[in-house]
Amino acid sequence: MWITHSYVGTTRSNARCLFFLLYEDYVDAQSGFARAFELELERFARNLGEAGVVARPFLGDVETTRTSVLDKKWSAPQKEELRKTPALLMIDVDFKDFDPQANRWVLFTFGSGYWRQRESDPSQLRALLQQISEAVLNNDVDPFGIALSAVKGLTFKQGSEIFNIKPGIFGVSIDLRALGRRIKELYRHSQMGRKGV
Repeated sequence: MWITHSYVGTTRSNARCLFFLLYEDYVDAQSGFARAFELELERFARNLGEAGVVARPFLGDVETTRTSVLDKKWSAPQKEELRKTPALLMIDVDFKDFDPQANRWVLFTFGSGYWRQRESDPSQLRALLQQISEAVLNNDVDPFGIALSAVKGLTFKQGSEIFNIKPGIFGVSIDLRALGRRIKELYRHSQMGRKGV
């Protein structure tokens, strides 16, 4: 995981994807949830190896790095999604060349305020992050498509709580908090079904 004062100079080099951690401010970055989430991100970065880069700001540079992301050509609804932190932005071009209206991107968020709840558990996201790292490592797989396949089998109503498709054809915002709740729900149902058999 790269810890940096600025996202502006971040390049892909030989990596397939770049992931940028976004916080609202230094208080957001010091929350208990953020600390636990960063442990999951470290595992994610380790699993990515050379195929992906996870960048996070130094504590004193949280607002600067977030501003550099917000300064890109986002639509108003997309900017609103970027305000839901913590979040992880996934792109496949150098940061300086990234244009959200022309390049592919995925924004993983925790929804507006959900992550602040006491029962929030970042380890719920481990399976999804594992799938994404495996996709990034496999040159035959589209890592951007893996986010959608992660919830394969959900009904549209269930999926609409998780996926928030924003205007523009290149990006998608995913509420990981809602996804975690849904996965937990599906697991409970499967366990209850087993006990009844």
